Amino acid sequence: MSRERAQDLARHCTELVRKGNDFPTIWATMLKRHSLVEGVPHSKIEDARTILEIRLITGERLVFDGDAREFSVK
Repeated sequence: MSRERAQDLARHCTELVRKGNDFPTIWATMLKRHSLVEGVPHSKIEDARTILEIRLITGERLVFDGDAREFSVK
């Protein structure tokens, strides 16, 4: 899988959050069974903010920052 696909996933999830969906809904309806997702969400503190990370089969991580209401790929 290419990095572009992971970026597309992050972009789509961010759109869902901005349309009013919360993380548990996005996890249950889309991410949990998505072909790129390899693990379950883990919380982590980064720069004094709590974020959620999900491992992807590409070796990357899908990161959700609830304060920014944004998903990114790292």
